[in-house]
Amino acid sequence: MIFVTFHGGKTGKNNVYAYASGKGASPVASPKPRSTKVLQVGSKTKLDELRGMKLAGPLLYVANGSKKTSNVLTFQGSGTSYTLKDTLISGSLVSIDHPFAMAFDQSGHCFVSNQDTNVVAILDVDKNGETAKGGDVSSYLQGLKVKGKFLPSTFVASKNGTLPNVPAAPDLKSGQGGLKVAFSGKGSTLKVQNSVRDVALANGFLFVVDEPGGCVRIYNASSGKYYGKSGGGPLQSPTHLLIQGETLFVCAGKEIWSSALPKAKSKKPKLKFQSVTTVAAGDISGIAFDQEDPPNSYVAIRTGTPQILMGDANLQNLQAWIPKLPDSPEFLLYAPG
Repeated sequence: MIFVTFHGGKTGKNNVYAYASGKGASPVASPKPRSTKVLQVGSKTKLDELRGMKLAGPLLYVANGSKKTSNVLTFQGSGTSYTLKDTLISGSLVSIDHPFAMAFDQSGHCFVSNQDTNVVAILDVDKNGETAKGGDVSSYLQGLKVKGKFLPSTFVASKNGTLPNVPAAPDLKSGQGGLKVAFSGKGSTLKVQNSVRDVALANGFLFVVDEPGGCVRIYNASSGKYYGKSGGGPLQSPTHLLIQGETLFVCAGKEIWSSALPKAKSKKPKLKFQSVTTVAAGDISGIAFDQEDPPNSYVAIRTGTPQILMGDANLQNLQAWIPKLPDSPEFLLYAPG
């Protein structure tokens, strides 16, 4: 199956939809979702502007990205039914604000990107994987010895530490790995418009999408040491990442780019992106691959007519798979079942 989150909000879809994938999922006129409400919650829990998803065995993690909600929720289940188990982390940790995506390592850590604080926060996840607490500020940032305090649990910091409605944090210089940020409005209407997006982990490195910086930045996944930004491109408004084998894909506007992953223990890890495909349908958000042999690819289109395209293992021969969605899609996730 392909799980989909949507833009959401007052007029959008604030749940995860599931669509059948695999051999029987060749492009059709209008496939119906197998389940319109994958997530089951009680009346006290509000789902709003869902974003990134991750599966770990029976647990499904979902970023609940509304500015008024700001948490990452843990669900348990299978197939097309997942029931709320707990809150992995909430906005009571001030670095968690408008979460966008998350990535988990093999050492019990979760990295969460947050649009309004423009930081990637590190969490220490409990043994059962259901809840977490804020981790320490990365040793790399602590070693910079800048004036002021970083937001609690900051692993990757904002270059500009002064953001609206966020406690002040240090500014970083060029070359120190800070994420760029763009604003809109003035005075009391000033707000963060573009900031950090997706995150991914591989081979001991953390990859972070800096949308206003037009790049993917590379960090040591243990210390937070900054190695530099991606080459190739240029990437226009990059947002979503996906790792498939030893390749990192990034979506930027109407294009998908790819780069070989840096080797583990590389002292000078690099990314050099090359264009894989360009679509005419609209701007791309999430992408996914299923587990067929060879796999099918799925590409979410969030502007124009919201839809999902389906193509081959090389992201070629893309056709309309779901030609019209009920809301603009955000993230795609392949889920067995």
